[in-house]
Amino acid sequence: MAPPNGISIGQRIKAWEDVRGFSHLQLSQRAGVSYSLLTKVVAGARPATPEFINAVARALTIAPDDLNPAPTYSDGMPADPLAPLMEPIRTALDLFDLPPKEDVHPRPIGALRAAVKHINALAQAADYKPMCQALPGLIAELHCAAYTFSGEQQQQAWGLLAEASRCGHSVGIAIGMPDLSAYALSRMDLAAQQAGDRAPGLRAARSYLRVTAYLRTQDLEACRRLQDAGRAHLEGTDAHTPGALVAQGQLHLGSAVVAARAQDVDLMNHHLDQAERIAQLTGETSDFSLHFGPTNVSVHRVMTLVESGKHDKAVVAARQVRFREGWAPTRVGHHHIDLARANLWLARPEAALNHLDCAYEAAPHQATRHPLVKETVTGLARAGVVRNKGRLSTWITRTGV
Repeated sequence: MAPPNGISIGQRIKAWEDVRGFSHLQLSQRAGVSYSLLTKVVAGARPATPEFINAVARALTIAPDDLNPAPTYSDGMPADPLAPLMEPIRTALDLFDLPPKEDVHPRPIGALRAAVKHINALAQAADYKPMCQALPGLIAELHCAAYTFSGEQQQQAWGLLAEASRCGHSVGIAIGMPDLSAYALSRMDLAAQQAGDRAPGLRAARSYLRVTAYLRTQDLEACRRLQDAGRAHLEGTDAHTPGALVAQGQLHLGSAVVAARAQDVDLMNHHLDQAERIAQLTGETSDFSLHFGPTNVSVHRVMTLVESGKHDKAVVAARQVRFREGWAPTRVGHHHIDLARANLWLARPEAALNHLDCAYEAAPHQATRHPLVKETVTGLARAGVVRNKGRLSTWITRTGV
């Protein structure tokens, strides 16, 4: 049997047989393996040895890795080539409550602000390798600035340190390390508390970001508690408080997703309407790298329709979505991931693949890692109704499902 959350080697072989137009008999003859063994491996009744995999891969003219499931850690979680870069990030986050290192000399506040904007742009594009390589050094530099600058610039440095720390959350969620995500967001809050008038907005944004992890585990009660905590940080703020309206609007969007998961459509629409009202005041903004505004509200209307099972309405609503140039690639990618899911449920496999291709074009590293993509590819493979088997095989290879 196939593993519950993935595609077995046998299913991969069958998919590639369809692509090449081979029968079991033809493949066994080309690979020089017995027909009986091949049929048993495909059925899941016998394990595939490395020698068997190599022979079959040669016959199919593909790499052996195209038939192997993704490597895993000892605890069964998927391994990721970025994993070795995580420890320096964790160390940098852990130590910024200590006095800074003496050999670190921070740049002026304007240059630091530009560096934080750049590293968050890398995160928003799911360009994780250069982001992970640069993040420890930037955190150390911001840490030094937060301790050595004075007055308003010191508060700005703490705020920038909070914004940089959220990148640890971005990559932690992306590669399946929720402990790193949670730790990065705890350090984000520690820095945000000392960010002056930006503190309420940053702390509320941090509460919104924490919801991401709990959505993945379907802990909706934890999501609601976090959203309430985020709103509490905004008490006493107004439209002149930096980032407060943006954080408030984003919390409404998060609440709409939670309501959709709970199938509470009335509450979902209430939060979407509140977010839209705020978006009319803020316009399109990248404050706190949240990219809040009318476009994000439109995207969340589609997302929540998918989450609430109204897939046909989601496809219709998506026709009104227009992305402006430079909008966050991961948000564009996630929009197409949602539409791929909707089209899978509507039994439109080719349309689902089209949207997966769009997601890959927008943010390839997100599309190959995201659990919703893996879920969609698995669903397409098991349904067995895709006309273009080559496209499906490409996605099986990309995602390692």
